[in-house]
Amino acid sequence: MFSKKLVIPLIVVFLALAFSPLIYNALAKSLGHYPEIEKPKGECVEDANWMRANHMLLLQEWRISAIRSGAEGGRIYHSFTYGKEFNASTNTCWECHSDKSVFCDRCHNYVGIKPECWDCHWNPSFEKPVIK
Repeated sequence: MFSKKLVIPLIVVFLALAFSPLIYNALAKSLGHYPEIEKPKGECVEDANWMRANHMLLLQEWRISAIRSGAEGGRIYHSFTYGKEFNASTNTCWECHSDKSVFCDRCHNYVGIKPECWDCHWNPSFEKPVIK
């Protein structure tokens, strides 16, 4: 009924066109455009790739530590990457990543999430309260 000489090449052309964006990204070794973020001013507590994938788990671990040990209960984080000790606090992050809108917000907006952490917790974009 159908000519195999025409159907098979048409299917191949259709599949090539349908998968061309995926093939292009695979050959370009990219998954698309990533937002430009400000480079940190110091050394991070872990490797950049690890932090990109696991920073939320790290912050959750620090939160649990703060709840169990108290706000200043000697919370120390031992870095897997560098073997150093850091204070397990978001203040450690703010030492290098001082502008939330340039660092945090660009990636979070790109992936379409809105963390609620900073609704309550202090970050450098807040004005410090003046005690009179």
